[in-house]
Amino acid sequence: MPEFKPLQFYSYDWSRKDIDPEKVISPPYDVLSREDIQELARDEYNVVHIDSPVSYDHARELLDQWIKKQVLTADQQPGYYILASEYKTRGKSRTRWGIMGGLRLEPFGENVFPHEETYPKAKEDRLNLMQATQGQLSPVFGVYDDPEQYVEKIGEICSGQKPIISFTQEDGVYNRLWPVPAEHNPQIQSLMQDRKIFIADGHHRYETSLYFMHNQPARDNAPWEYIFIYLSNISSPGLEIFPYHRTVSWDKEFDWQKVMESAGRYFDIIPREDPSFPEEMPRTDMLMLCLPHINYLLIPRQPGEDIFDKIGAYVLDRVMLRDIMGLDDEQLASGKYLHYTHEEDQTLEKVRSGELQAAFFLQSVPINIMQEACQAGRVMPRKSTFFYPKLPTGMLFHLWDR
Repeated sequence: MPEFKPLQFYSYDWSRKDIDPEKVISPPYDVLSREDIQELARDEYNVVHIDSPVSYDHARELLDQWIKKQVLTADQQPGYYILASEYKTRGKSRTRWGIMGGLRLEPFGENVFPHEETYPKAKEDRLNLMQATQGQLSPVFGVYDDPEQYVEKIGEICSGQKPIISFTQEDGVYNRLWPVPAEHNPQIQSLMQDRKIFIADGHHRYETSLYFMHNQPARDNAPWEYIFIYLSNISSPGLEIFPYHRTVSWDKEFDWQKVMESAGRYFDIIPREDPSFPEEMPRTDMLMLCLPHINYLLIPRQPGEDIFDKIGAYVLDRVMLRDIMGLDDEQLASGKYLHYTHEEDQTLEKVRSGELQAAFFLQSVPINIMQEACQAGRVMPRKSTFFYPKLPTGMLFHLWDR
């Protein structure tokens, strides 16, 4: 059974006038461009200074300085925190609730499940940062299923109190954070013992934390045996999953006429002048290929019975990218030929202008398909899902031996 316990977190001293949540909290490291980091780093206490540092040594030295100067302070007691993220999507207002604490690390496959592949380079970076800082600077994002919505009920109780911080992250996403009253701790621990945990975002950090733990000396109840995690409920209407679309760079130029001739063996192909997403893609295995002067809806002619055959990212990876376009594992993992985005209008404009060679648009992966695939011990292609909104970095920190 998964063990989920309160942690004794560090956080910014929010009472200081020189610390503004809007200026020190950042989007997660893996969505930031170099320009984004430079802009955020204009504030001397923005978390990018330690989470996306100029060097790992600098991250360690700066973190120690912040603790010494009481820019960061430790909680008096271990506890959980609850986060409300309010946003609008497709014309509807939603609130996603999530609870933060420490999940005991264990190998994937029994209680904790991955859902997509990872990149070795990203794991190396996060390992170096963890070794330098002796801590976890941002939460892994996990999901679980609780139809009774116990955590959401705690959230409604907390929402009657003033949050310790409130801030806007991303366009139109309003976040509020509260410590959870200790009286709820036993019930939260009991609730999570009966759940399967699926990693939504942060696979690299989970695998890195496992590696780090296995290379530490034996120690009872060591803090690195628990990973800083945010857990959100699949049964809550506030949890949204969007697709990651694929864009094709000009690093390898394709003969699209030949590509489409080959694709005709596998797909029914319907030309579209002005594609509409996701309305024109009622099936989750459909693809939309957009080229500068024409677009094609690709419908698998013989849908497979395997669960993965229902996932557009898998159909794209196995049939289009590998079999038809001839990209191999090394090319797909290089980040050179293929890029990922959840932006639709901007991507379409870049294709039409010729900045991009092409784009493949996908449908969202339903959560029940993701669960079924995970529990079968299988992982989807990289960037198969985009859990929205992204989790901010800098609200809390899990640090040890200080």
